[in-house]
Amino acid sequence: MKRIRRSGKSLVAALLMSVTAASAEEHAGPTSGNVESGPKPAMKHTAPACSDARPDCAMTVFPAFDRKGRLWVAFSVGKTVYAAASTNGGKNFAAPVVVATVGETGVIDSHGDARPKIVAMNDGGLLVAYTTRPDKQMIGTIFTARSTDGGRSFSTPQAMLAEGGQRFDAWAISPKGRIYAGWLDKTHALKAKAEGRDFAGSGVAFGWSDDGGATFNGKSILMDHACECCKMSAALDRDGLPVFAWRQVFEDGVRDHYAAKLSADGSSLSGGRVSDDNWAINSCPHQGPALAIDGAGVWHVAWFTKGKTRQGLFYAASRDGGKNFSPPEKIGDEAHAPAFAALLAVKDRLYRVWKEFDGNATSIPFQMSRDGGKTWSAPHVLATAADASDNPQLVANNKGAGYLSWVSHKEGYRLIPLPRDEKSASIR
Repeated sequence: MKRIRRSGKSLVAALLMSVTAASAEEHAGPTSGNVESGPKPAMKHTAPACSDARPDCAMTVFPAFDRKGRLWVAFSVGKTVYAAASTNGGKNFAAPVVVATVGETGVIDSHGDARPKIVAMNDGGLLVAYTTRPDKQMIGTIFTARSTDGGRSFSTPQAMLAEGGQRFDAWAISPKGRIYAGWLDKTHALKAKAEGRDFAGSGVAFGWSDDGGATFNGKSILMDHACECCKMSAALDRDGLPVFAWRQVFEDGVRDHYAAKLSADGSSLSGGRVSDDNWAINSCPHQGPALAIDGAGVWHVAWFTKGKTRQGLFYAASRDGGKNFSPPEKIGDEAHAPAFAALLAVKDRLYRVWKEFDGNATSIPFQMSRDGGKTWSAPHVLATAADASDNPQLVANNKGAGYLSWVSHKEGYRLIPLPRDEKSASIR
């Protein structure tokens, strides 16, 4: 196993309908600290549906179930990050709790691949993570805040690092309660820029906490040259160690995908390239990979590419810890621009969902596999939206039930049970 140490029309329409069309802001022009390059699209962020402090008004919503079965969501409206709980499957939420509010010149990363997140801990505590950055700059700071009183209040937020620039965090919590975090880190890129050297992308950094998020250890870059504006994803392997997936910048500016496991001591990564798509692009795709790991230890990855080798939304699996991946399998109806996939492994079921756009409405199709991704059920549509919408999120409760979490402008927030078989699938 490789060891790495520190060192067409429908697609455009779908992106315009998606909140992740926000990539425009990230290419709004040169700013201090922004080392991204490439075209400057004319697209803008979709305006929020409303301005009330509730999930229905959020651009993005991130879900988690606590040990009591309550649904928690993290979201932002305006310059404030909130957490809110529901005991009836997202139909109603208790009054949201303020986690943090940013200053006049700051913004909260909350669009498409970037969003506030919430982690439900084994002891009943909660951890909220969010990223702030100066308006129109791409150098961010990840903050975390804890709740030890069941979500009634949150601690004063603390920065993961005081400098360097961090964004696009991903989280996993082990059965023993260790909280793992991965993020994209600009420390090496900024140093190279200050020294007049070229540097592609960001570093990939990792840390962990054994005290419920009060402090984090590690916080080191273990690999350089990740695509700086696509999300990371995280999942626990069956040995309790975390696996992360991200878009990596390879030679000649090729932005394909990589998946790797963090070692037990947090000092190294082991894994490999997911596929050779050969997508050479001098700008940001703004679409990171999805990752899930099932009970047999199979790594499942879904991703989007417009490479020379293949184009579209794809899925592959590794049954040897990331050494090798199966041949990429195309997902969705190519005529409807499939994108923004999510994966979930729960009990003996593996789910995948994604977005499609038919020119009039956005839909979320789903498929299910009961043999570790070798075969899949026929696609069925779980939900539709008539206007702009977030990217789909998948979440499971402690009883093994899976759900689609989705917010859209006209329909608001929805938590939709994932069917346990094809016969129970229906459009919501």
